[in-house]
Amino acid sequence: MTKWHRAVSLIAALCAAVALLTPLAAQTKTASQFYMDYRTAFDKATKIDDVLPYMSKQRADQVAATPADERAKMFEMIKMMGALTEVKILKEAKTPEGATLTVEALDPDKKKTTGTVKVIKEGDAWKLDGESWKSSS
Repeated sequence: MTKWHRAVSLIAALCAAVALLTPLAAQTKTASQFYMDYRTAFDKATKIDDVLPYMSKQRADQVAATPADERAKMFEMIKMMGALTEVKILKEAKTPEGATLTVEALDPDKKKTTGTVKVIKEGDAWKLDGESWKSSS
């Protein structure tokens, strides 16, 4: 075997190892870790397409069904309503589909708000399936 064949074989073996390890890393991530990654992406997002990879198929289909010229307005409203700081996950409860998170944060007026977040598994990946928030009176 020539040096070139050995190099190609080594590269192929390394690629196979990375491909095998990547799903294992994704499987070990908790719903809470996924949600915090989503929050980071959401805070940096400038358009709905930036957060689509985090959404469940059902939610992504809803976005796709929205007329293209309305998506920017929809995202602007979502960003305003989702402007939260100091997000903390209080509880992660397993469900048959994935997990329900009980979350606490500060709303734009710096008032405590509590949320329930539904995270589901689609294949090996966590996906956001819904959030509901209530601010303190």
